[in-house]
Amino acid sequence: MEEYRVIIVGGGPSGSLTALSLLRLRPDLAGKILILEARRFPREKVCGGGVSGRVTERLESLGLPWQELPRTTVRGFTVCFRGFRYRPEFGNLKCFVTRRSLFDAFLLKCAEERGAEVRFTAAVGAYREPGRVAVVDRLGNLYRCEVLVGADGVNGRTRAWSGIPARGRRSLLLQVDLPLPAGAPFPEESMILDFSPPRYGVRGYVWFFPSLDEEGRPVLNAGISGGEFSGRGASLLKRVFLEILQEHPEVGRWAPGELRFRAYPERSYSPLREVARDRVIMVGEQVGVDPFTGEGLAICADSAHEAARHIASALESGDYSFRGYAAALRRAPFFPLYLIGLPYWYQSRWRQPCFLLAMSTRKGEEGAMNVLDYYARTFSGSLPPGTPYSAAFWKTVARDAAAVFPGWLRRSERTCRMPW
Repeated sequence: MEEYRVIIVGGGPSGSLTALSLLRLRPDLAGKILILEARRFPREKVCGGGVSGRVTERLESLGLPWQELPRTTVRGFTVCFRGFRYRPEFGNLKCFVTRRSLFDAFLLKCAEERGAEVRFTAAVGAYREPGRVAVVDRLGNLYRCEVLVGADGVNGRTRAWSGIPARGRRSLLLQVDLPLPAGAPFPEESMILDFSPPRYGVRGYVWFFPSLDEEGRPVLNAGISGGEFSGRGASLLKRVFLEILQEHPEVGRWAPGELRFRAYPERSYSPLREVARDRVIMVGEQVGVDPFTGEGLAICADSAHEAARHIASALESGDYSFRGYAAALRRAPFFPLYLIGLPYWYQSRWRQPCFLLAMSTRKGEEGAMNVLDYYARTFSGSLPPGTPYSAAFWKTVARDAAAVFPGWLRRSERTCRMPW
């Protein structure tokens, strides 16, 4: 039996960032924080690998040398629907795409160097004892701690062990890497997001990100979100992806004859779901991802920061209820963008296009920003995270809604277009 102040189940970004944030607040916890990770790093992580400027700012605040990461810098979004395109600029160079295997290994190494102990063994159970939590690994080793952090991802079991209700339904994503010849230009150094899947009954989007493979060679990281965990979920996603790929000849020319997709799940964040109980607190994908864009790293970074603050306070006060943690997440930088994306996610199915997408991509007067311009610059950290709460933002929403709604209503259809 070994004792620690804090045990973190999961060594991914949320687990590593929680340890790093906690050690920054409480350097005396070096050697008293244990990270249990089931697999050796670097390990493959199926993910788009997009890192927003808000995450980069978190890394900088922790003094992490993120510039060492192999990465592709991106300057903006290209938002698409059928033949329509709109490209808001980020306004800085803090957003990039990297391989998650390299990103995750970098963060875990930083956490270990700063005083967290890392053991590559799977936790298989946990239970509460008077005044502490006990954790058991696959080898039968027993660990005890004052606080348990659930950072074990979308399929993790810490919720079940701790009696915290499960989150909402999982959605299915497919990802594929398209080889990109050296020197081949990628359009406009942007993250392409195509919101055409609702035309086919899929509530999601297709992405094309400039990225690197494990050996540092340029690739296009591509995929589609919004699938259902059913017998036809993956096959429907593949067909929709291939249909939309034809509308992007600048990308499709690099696609091989046969695409090998990799599947992975995600669960959306909801402010109504429980994220902590006595001596147990959830971070990262155990909290959820943005249901609109599927971005999870911002929630990882923000939940790790808030969890560290609450853990440090609990260790000092002896109050391990973490009652204020859920409210703190609602004040975190990711939350305003979650609020913007939520109605898109609910309205997008079968609409052609969603009214909010039509409104937000409207080109206004010269030099005037629209909703997606605000979104992109808040995403990148060029604007303060509270900008979507400002009067200027809501005046923009009202202006563009009034301009777009009459024409959109005439063109809107509620039929599904299946090309097969």
